Amino acid sequence: MIIDPHLHVWSDNAEKYPYGPSTPSQPGSVELLFETMAQSGVDKAVIVQPIHYLFDNSYVADCIQKYPDKLAAQALVDPTAPDAADQLERLATEQGFGGIRIHLSRYPETDLAGPDQNALWERARDLNLAFNLFGKGEDHAPIEPIIARYPEVKVVVDHIGGTVVNEPDPKPILTNLLNWAKYPNVYVKISNVHTRSHEPYPFSDTHDIIKQVYDAYGPQRLMWGTDFPHILKTTGYQESLDLIRNELCFTKEDLEWILCKTILKVWSFKE
Repeated sequence: MIIDPHLHVWSDNAEKYPYGPSTPSQPGSVELLFETMAQSGVDKAVIVQPIHYLFDNSYVADCIQKYPDKLAAQALVDPTAPDAADQLERLATEQGFGGIRIHLSRYPETDLAGPDQNALWERARDLNLAFNLFGKGEDHAPIEPIIARYPEVKVVVDHIGGTVVNEPDPKPILTNLLNWAKYPNVYVKISNVHTRSHEPYPFSDTHDIIKQVYDAYGPQRLMWGTDFPHILKTTGYQESLDLIRNELCFTKEDLEWILCKTILKVWSFKE
């Protein structure tokens, strides 16, 4: 089984599902997703709520409720909202979301590891929900204290933690990501690789970074991800899978974890 744990979808029907802060520049419906997955032999997927709807998770909720055997999802919730923990619980218990994604760079004036965030993390712990962390590399370090306080909460770092090729010494972004491997609840997505690279496919200048992350975390805490539908305009969906399977020297056992088993440690699907 192959599961794609990082992608976005949005509806073709903007009247039923109106966009918020931005309008997508390309199609991204769940029907297009399923068609694309089928062409590459991908069985299931984890949707990450797109920024185009911001905190209106309606379309993604409808998708996962219609296809619970094929889809799981991460919502967007404003962590600074007074009722953020209650919102998270409703999204999980009433609509089937498996957790939330936090855009770290959207909250530069907020201490996302502060005590006022405890309720949100405690609710995630109690409901066995996961956090996705998304941001530039330098955005990640300030949230570390709350990751340490809640070792029961699974944390998935998107896009190789915002690492960049040729980062100047002492490589603070990469070093921070590698240091987080000491927390058993932290997982890393090998996704969005093409934007890290200065070279064409197979992005050979990123391979050493990925090897260092592999050595730190091991395959049981790594997962891939395509970043559909954005990937359709760049690398290509099939190529993003081929990169993992054919170019990075993972063993067959590694691939079982990175393409499926690690993902199933974090999200579940209805039978």
